[in-house]
Amino acid sequence: MKIVVVGSQGTLGSELVRNWNSTKVDARIAENLGRSFVESKDEIVPLNLPDFDICSRLIVVDTIAELTPDVIVNAAGVNHVDWLEPRPNTARNIHEHGVANLREASRRANALFVQFSCAEVFYRSRLEPGFQDERERAESPEEARRRERPFATEEERPIDPGAPGFDEFTIPNPASVYAKTKLESERVAAEARESLILRFSSVFGETSQYSSGNLVSSLLNGICRTNKLFALSDRLVEPIWSLDLLCALKTLLRNGARGLFHLTGNSRATPVEVGEYLLKQTGLRGREIVGITSSEYGDKAPRSAFTILRSERYSADGALYRIPDWKTSVSDYFDWRDCLNGL
Repeated sequence: MKIVVVGSQGTLGSELVRNWNSTKVDARIAENLGRSFVESKDEIVPLNLPDFDICSRLIVVDTIAELTPDVIVNAAGVNHVDWLEPRPNTARNIHEHGVANLREASRRANALFVQFSCAEVFYRSRLEPGFQDERERAESPEEARRRERPFATEEERPIDPGAPGFDEFTIPNPASVYAKTKLESERVAAEARESLILRFSSVFGETSQYSSGNLVSSLLNGICRTNKLFALSDRLVEPIWSLDLLCALKTLLRNGARGLFHLTGNSRATPVEVGEYLLKQTGLRGREIVGITSSEYGDKAPRSAFTILRSERYSADGALYRIPDWKTSVSDYFDWRDCLNGL
């Protein structure tokens, strides 16, 4: 197959380009599935700014027409949630109009269109009050009354940290500009002749000048630079290694999957718990991870306190790569990249 990877220098896109035909990746998939080794021999074509701008319809359609790919994988996008909040036109231009250009190009090339999305399309404003960090300041009487009032909408209702994640059939309810435009990108992609739409909670992996960082890399950098690192204690996420997303995508393509899938290892953690695990893995001493709440952190855009997914479709297929839990993925990432060398 010829596979075009758009956004090839971001965290996810660079992983796809760098390791798509890696024998180590093929071996990881084979071991995961308990099957014989299948070597990949696909042609991977990377496309990225400044030469390839998805917001330019002419560039997108003409370039893809010349390449005649079998699959177009869109790993482009902007995930600076706070930065996008006052810039809805920028968000729509990239996540809606840009995706529409790729969809049109895929239609003309008769190619499968793969679009990545996020769990932020499911907004929940807060976790159960009892889950909040003990260091959070005491409530005032007015705050207590406000918390005890009936909830106007389901989105305001505190969510149980042990609640099941959102599956593919849960109706989305995005809150931020980022989440709303990512959901719109799904709708646009679904109108392609053939499409595969993949949601996940939080990706981590190697960063570049075209990537905005990620939870694991940010925490790891902070641990190395300061003795006291602050991390959120009132959000639940599932960090997934970009290489595991690659493995999942490869098996989905091999099995002819189409439609919407949630990618999850059925695990969850707060950023504080992720930071504590990273600190333990590094072996560094004299460091401390301190939990803070979202209100203390000061987010400008609304962010979901619960971005945990589950899958009714992906988990039902035994031929698909089983994504590891987040701790296993982080440990494998360290071993694979030798990330801790020199710490």
